[in-house]
Amino acid sequence: MPEITCYFSPQSGYAYLGHPRLVAIACEHGASILWRPVDILKVFAEGGSTAPAKQSPVRNAYRKKDIVRWAKLRGIPITTEPAFWPTDTLPACRLIAAAQGEGIDPEALIFACLSAVWARDIQISDRANLIRLADEVGLDGARLVELSDSVAAAEQVQRNTVAAIEAGVFGSPSYVLNGELYFGQDRLDFVAAALAAGEPGAAL
Repeated sequence: MPEITCYFSPQSGYAYLGHPRLVAIACEHGASILWRPVDILKVFAEGGSTAPAKQSPVRNAYRKKDIVRWAKLRGIPITTEPAFWPTDTLPACRLIAAAQGEGIDPEALIFACLSAVWARDIQISDRANLIRLADEVGLDGARLVELSDSVAAAEQVQRNTVAAIEAGVFGSPSYVLNGELYFGQDRLDFVAAALAAGEPGAAL
């Protein structure tokens, strides 16, 4: 089975916009997705990227228009000025890692976190909110938040971050298929084309 490794930040607007399309592509081509939440500030620093919130007013004005276009295309709601963005993403990253450590497919939890930022104005650095979001997708939120405090969860996020940097990732979302890096949800058609061509996927 081909594998798509998705390196992402749970506050990434473009990860939010690309999430449904990525899942659909994986389903269509019988691929699995290896979800890898990362410490995006470290990824930015190593990759020489400027965090979106710190980019120029001109770029941010364009970004707001761009995300609206993509949201309409994807058929999902979005706010151009989320109340809790940017925020501390490590609690959500560790929550997702904790779920994975329990053998849980984190896809729904990830989209819940992304939607919380970009469609619901929910602060994902808040423990009570993380419990609520996990509960909403049928998980034991209290237990997962407790597990997210573990050394294991923190170390997994750190490993994800190191792997992302080693793979040449410099922003979110980034997808790796068969050792090839695709940056941005607007490159998902290339991922789909590679899968359709029968190229085997490999996770880094």
